[in-house]
Amino acid sequence: MTTVSTMKGAGRRLLLVALLAAAAGGLLTACSSMPVAPTYTEDELRIACQRRGGWWRGSLIAGYCEFQSASLTQSP
Repeated sequence: MTTVSTMKGAGRRLLLVALLAAAAGGLLTACSSMPVAPTYTEDELRIACQRRGGWWRGSLIAGYCEFQSASLTQSP
């Protein structure tokens, strides 16, 4: 009799562990599919670009700030 009750207890524990693992996996899957919000808005990026002396080209390419390279400056 003790082996039959031990087998039932082990089966219940195994079922409990499987259900907990499935719940944890479902929770992690649900959290990973949430979209990530952008760190900065377009206006914040434009202001930071202009503050550093760049040209904001956000209307052409989203989030693009253009800087003139030192090698492209014209000599007098």
